[in-house]
Order: sequence, then C-alpha cells, then structure tokens
Amino acid sequence: MDAKLQAVRAALPALSRAVYLNNGTTGPLPAPAAEAMAAALQEELTGGRTGEAYFRRTFGLAQELRQLLAAVLDAGPDAIALTGSTTEGVNIALWSLDWQPGDEVVSANTEHPGVLFPLFSLRDRRGVTVRLADLLEPGQDVVAALERLITPRTRLVAISHVAWSTGELYPVEEIAAMCRAHRVLLLVDGAQAAGVVPLRLRECGADFYALPGQKWLLGPEGTGALYVRAERLPEVRNTFAGYVSAQAWHRSGFLPHPGARRFEYGLRHPVSLAGLLAAVRWLRDEVGLPWAMERSHALAARLRRHLQAIPGVRVITPERHAALVSFQIPGVRPEEAVRALEERGFWVRSIDLPPAVRASCGFYNTEEEIDGLAEAVADIARGRGQR
Repeated sequence: MDAKLQAVRAALPALSRAVYLNNGTTGPLPAPAAEAMAAALQEELTGGRTGEAYFRRTFGLAQELRQLLAAVLDAGPDAIALTGSTTEGVNIALWSLDWQPGDEVVSANTEHPGVLFPLFSLRDRRGVTVRLADLLEPGQDVVAALERLITPRTRLVAISHVAWSTGELYPVEEIAAMCRAHRVLLLVDGAQAAGVVPLRLRECGADFYALPGQKWLLGPEGTGALYVRAERLPEVRNTFAGYVSAQAWHRSGFLPHPGARRFEYGLRHPVSLAGLLAAVRWLRDEVGLPWAMERSHALAARLRRHLQAIPGVRVITPERHAALVSFQIPGVRPEEAVRALEERGFWVRSIDLPPAVRASCGFYNTEEEIDGLAEAVADIARGRGQR
C-alpha cells in the first residue's frame, strides 16, 4: 500500500471495522470532519448559542460552505443553496415552478424515490402528468428514450446523473442539450455523482442539480446542496421562505437574496455544516478530488470485471458507470447475499429495482479488498455462503 493511500485510510477510522463498500448510502466520516464537529459542539456547549459573535460565526460558516461547494463544483458565485438532503433539493426545485394542470414532467422508472415521490406528489396536487421512460435495462440510448416522451406540454426532465440502482452513468450534457432544443428545463439528481464524477455545473447544462453531503462527499447526515442556474432565477419562486431567504425585509414583504440562497428558509445545524465543510476541504486539499474520482472509477471497473468472470453471476451495471456496481447471484436473494457478505466483513447493500446487491467502490478501498469481495461473491455463488 503506498503512503498516500495509507494516510487516507488512517483518516477514516471506520475502515478498521470492515471493508466499507456502501458509500452510495452513507460514506465513512473522516477524522477532520469529526474533529470540526466536536469543536463546533464544544463551542456551543461552553460559549452558548446566542450573541452577536455566535450568529456571525454561524452565518459565516454557512457562507464559507456555499463558496467551497461552488468552487469544487464549478457552480459559479451565488448558485448554491444549502439543504438537508438531495430530496429536499429536488422538492425545492420542483415546487419553485408555477405548475398548471396538464403540464408534463419526463423522468425514468430507475429513479430514486427521492425524485419519484415528489413527482407523484406534484401529479396528485397539481394535476401534472408524469411520464416515465423505461431504463431498467442498462445501456440504452437514454437521450432518445427521454426525448420520445417529450410533448409540447413538457416543462421539465428529472433524471439522475448516476442511476442509484443500476449504477449507470447517464450523459447529462447530452440530455441537457436535448432539453434546450425542446425548451424544457432539466433537474438532475446528483446523489451518486457529486464527489465521484467530475462536475462543472455551469457547463453541464442542468438548470437544477441536487446533491447530498453524506455520501461521496463524506459529510454528516442532514447536509446537502442545490445548484440553480443563474438564468433560471427570474423564473422560479420560493415555496418555503424565512429569515435566511431575504436580503432585506419589512412588515409587508421581503426582498429575496439574488442567488440560490433565496431557497434557504432557516438556519442549518452549525455542527453539521462544520463537518461537511471540513470533509470537503479534506477531500480537496489532502486527498485530491481528481485522484479520488479516478481511483473510485478504476476500482469499480476492476470489481465489475471480476464479477463478470464468475459463472452465473449477472452484472447489471453497464460499461458506462461511475463507482456503483450492482449484481445478482443466482438462487440467492439480495438480502441474503448482503448478510452473508457482512458476515465475511464486507459492507454492501441490497436494492429492489431490479433486485440486486450494490457495492460502492470508494477511493479509500484497496485492490485487495475489491478482489476479496469478488472471491466472496464467487464462494456464495458456489453455494458456500456460510463460513
């Protein structure tokens, strides 16, 4: 193991417990993030949570995090709103538009409930038609599948950058170009992309891009962000609004912040903000995001190749992928396979559409861990799942 990887792993104490392959749900918390959170909590405990200095620190922390995320994601100034999750960002984006009965949204049946359920709510409350492309079979022409469903009433396409179930990497830039040609907005769920796929949000063409803090960015739960393209701001409105939304106010109204911050409506948990700030700084400054992204992809490709060579195992993830690898073991339910792998020291998860086991390959994993997982899967496939 080289010195850099050794130092990276030393900063992630959870790796000592098992082979961590579930970043797509929640990543391991880095020591710098835990230390920043502990310091922030201690400051609240001993210094109190009031007074001018406290609020100056809290608002300053939030602004620092917005700026860091904007820089890392190449989002541009004032384009980031802090949220509590990807799903919150999706909801904010959807409900910022003035929907009318008969309007249409195009999405896919591979989408996470964090996209589909808000769309169904929009359908049920506003009479919006939701059209779902069938992308369960990976490797299709995703742009064409979505475009076939677009009609003159379509206002938005909502799609993931990386499918949470199959692990397929969708061509967001091509989808965005298609949407522009049809004068349709694009909302992207970046839950499985932010931190593992190189992002230049100003160039990718998305109008809205929602992302979490706790997955590939290794921050604490309850953190996330929403990117809003500057050109869209005149067209959107606040569904929720509060003190943080306004740059000025009086008793009969308020003036929203000029950028995406207008969609924030209350103070975020300062301890969690400190944790995400420290985690992203560590990724950028100590780990190096380009190195981390390239390594995660290479490890996922390695695992995919190994699994494809195991008789009977079906690899669902196509060649165009990021860091998720989903697969099926013949005669073994995904939940059973997950339990058997956990007994052997591998943390993975099951998914249900399609039923499969999903492994998330992180930059901190070793080649030996990836090879070990493949060997364990082969053993289970041969019917020796129990030690």
